[in-house]
Amino acid sequence: MNTNNNVISLEEAKKTGRRRFVRSLEYELIASLAIQQHTRTGEVCYEQLLSIPLNERIPGLVAGYGLKRMHQLVKTVLQEFCHSVDLPRSKKLTETRISVVACDLILAGGEDQLALEDLIVFFELAKTGKWGKFKGSLTHYGIMEKLMFFRQERHEAYQRISREKQELMKELAPQERLCPEPTPIKELFETAGAKIVPFKKIG
Repeated sequence: MNTNNNVISLEEAKKTGRRRFVRSLEYELIASLAIQQHTRTGEVCYEQLLSIPLNERIPGLVAGYGLKRMHQLVKTVLQEFCHSVDLPRSKKLTETRISVVACDLILAGGEDQLALEDLIVFFELAKTGKWGKFKGSLTHYGIMEKLMFFRQERHEAYQRISREKQELMKELAPQERLCPEPTPIKELFETAGAKIVPFKKIG
């Protein structure tokens, strides 16, 4: 078996009875675009991810397209990741486990308002070992643990951006007057010892 691209030959498939896995060209294009837009030199651009509109994040997509369809999309992202990890098939998630992890990923998306792009960027960088290698096996716990590191970094970026916006708003807020409040005309008349003559009623 070729472990580099997780594609087995047709002859091997006939002998072992195993289904041939072919990576999705569509996913490759989407993942490549997400990496170009939301990372710089191997680091996540959280500002870009956090700028994605709420209705285009996972909770908004669930509301717009339904939970079942969203679950299938997240499963696809997870399957692509699982097949790309250089481990024996027996050490990876089964189809049932993939479905369960996909549910947890959707729940995490609801908690932190994650976008599908967040998950794609996370998994693409997780392949490089950014949040640690998967040693020995690819497990449900291992994936969610590394996702927690990503979520924490994203949360810290959100707090930093919020502080910067607050500081900017303070700078743009109305400043203290440099000159005293204007003196009412009534006070000027009284200071001069004059009396304010009331307007006569026009008959």
